[in-house]
Amino acid sequence: MTRKLFILAAAFILFLHLTSTVQAEIRQSDKQSVILISFDGMRHDLTKKYIKEEKLPHLKKLIKQGVWAKNPQTITPSLTAPSHAAIATGARPDQTGIVSNQWHEENKPIENIDDGFQTKIEVPPLWVEARKSGKVTATVAFPGANPKVGKQADYSIFYGKTWAPSSRDSLSFTEATEWTNPPESFSPLKEAELTIALQKGKKQKIYLLAVDSTNDRTQNYDSFTVSKDKKIRKNDPYIKEGKWGSLPLDIDNTYAAGFWFKIQTNQTDLSEGVTMYRTAVTSGTINGPKGFSDDIKNHFGFFPVQDDDKALQKGWISRAEYEEISTRFVMWVTDVSLYIKHKYQPDSLMFYGPQIDHESHQYLLTDPRQPGYTEEKAKEYGQYVEWSYKLADRVVGRTMKELSDKDHLFIVSDHGMEPAHTTLNPNKELKDAGLLVLDENNEINMKKTKAYAVPSGSIAHVYINLKSREKGGIVPMDNYVDITNEITRIFENIQLKNENRTKMTIYNFKTMTKELNNEDFSFSRVKKRAKKIIGNLFNVKVHPYEKVINITEDVGIKHANAGDLLLMGAPGYVMGSGTSKQADSPVELGTHGGDPKRSELKPVFIAAGPELEKGKKIGSTSNLDIAPTIYRLLELEAPSFVEGSVIDEAFRRN
Repeated sequence: MTRKLFILAAAFILFLHLTSTVQAEIRQSDKQSVILISFDGMRHDLTKKYIKEEKLPHLKKLIKQGVWAKNPQTITPSLTAPSHAAIATGARPDQTGIVSNQWHEENKPIENIDDGFQTKIEVPPLWVEARKSGKVTATVAFPGANPKVGKQADYSIFYGKTWAPSSRDSLSFTEATEWTNPPESFSPLKEAELTIALQKGKKQKIYLLAVDSTNDRTQNYDSFTVSKDKKIRKNDPYIKEGKWGSLPLDIDNTYAAGFWFKIQTNQTDLSEGVTMYRTAVTSGTINGPKGFSDDIKNHFGFFPVQDDDKALQKGWISRAEYEEISTRFVMWVTDVSLYIKHKYQPDSLMFYGPQIDHESHQYLLTDPRQPGYTEEKAKEYGQYVEWSYKLADRVVGRTMKELSDKDHLFIVSDHGMEPAHTTLNPNKELKDAGLLVLDENNEINMKKTKAYAVPSGSIAHVYINLKSREKGGIVPMDNYVDITNEITRIFENIQLKNENRTKMTIYNFKTMTKELNNEDFSFSRVKKRAKKIIGNLFNVKVHPYEKVINITEDVGIKHANAGDLLLMGAPGYVMGSGTSKQADSPVELGTHGGDPKRSELKPVFIAAGPELEKGKKIGSTSNLDIAPTIYRLLELEAPSFVEGSVIDEAFRRN
């Protein structure tokens, strides 16, 4: 009798368990989720152009399935950290506190710089607010979602530390000794060792074992294995010469770090010319329920490096290898995000692609005034930018394959990108006006400096060294208005001669002859006219500082982190921190931060899903509108601090 009762009880418990599991699965099948991918720096006009040219098939398909904003807008300033904070919260910098990519924080020495990517957003972002309301949220590499500054999403992965920069090292191989479990080799095993200097004075020694895998009776070392202790284990990398391998490192038994590498040989007997290129040693920050971090590490390994410009510039790697490194990072973030989507089933998932912004900063060569501009070079650089958009399209295609009929997909960007031809140095202007003083070492003398500019992209915040606000401040409050007015006058009145540090090759002689429609037009006359046109352009005076904004104005940046004044460069100008030249060659070819109304700075907005219109072009949207629209899809009330509005035009009419 007791046994029968036990069996009946067990059966009943099993029935309840199965019932609850089925009900959970039913609930899950009805679950409506939102996936948002932000492609940093994706321009509205370029995206439209590439789609028209059939270069972005997945984005084209997504637009047919959803909505495409014809006039998307970002915020002021149009920088990565502030704009992503706006996307995440629906609030402007005066509420988020993210006033720039970098800024000076009050009550610190005025030359102190804070990082907008390592600072907590001051109003709760969507992934925090939704989590508090019972929704499951996840973020991967999303700006503003750094677990180190406080609890973020339920599942959160972010950039971690760079333990060592990338390097290319020459290797010297000798006879191998004391290896455990070495692979078979048809020539005597050879070894080399390398020491990597890590942060905090730590060092990591690695050992390389060269293997001849071909039985051709010649020393032909074509394979390598890498170990941390000469004990070959199952997961130690074993690669062919010229192929990628990776080595994970446990640093302090805390950080899952690692690097990718390639070994190149000039001589198959390794007598000379053996080099090893390795990426930076990187790690990520992973936060979530117990077991989540180990799950990600076990399935995907360490957080890889995002890119390696230094290696490309030094010739350590080819352009193709550079793209492989960047692609690896972007697809790692994508694969991890989609794994989280399927296994942990968040209500909202937000992840990030940096490659368009990165390539555009480096290679946006579209303005003849930019240094080094030629049609041939512009075409080459344009292919690099186009590659980054195609990689974004690949991410979209990969994501679309994983969507259910209950999922909504948002493709957004924080801002666009415009070409830069000149660097402005606002601290040079402040120095010339006697407001910024240098010491004998050419460093800023804070005991005598009254104002200081912190540049970022094409804007700069100017901070007045107030006694009542700054650590070591020297300017009395009684002088504040006068100095503010003086700085405003300085920058409003600056004019630059349109010299060609910006070489203006608008016309070539063939083009001019064709336009004049006169085949008998002589070469000398064409040359003379071209010289006259270019000469006139040189003599034009331009105002490089397009706007000088007092933060008390209603532009959404009135915050303690903001400067007293915001300088905004005219199109083509990027801000620098130099103090010796008024203007110089651009510190980057692509820039942003300026007036968000400019067409080249417009972001993208595409969204599709069961509650949204299909194949519809909608009007104006703002990055402030993204969060409230997602709140509606999650059936949550938007917080009171949200300034944006639900994009009603995107929703289906019942």
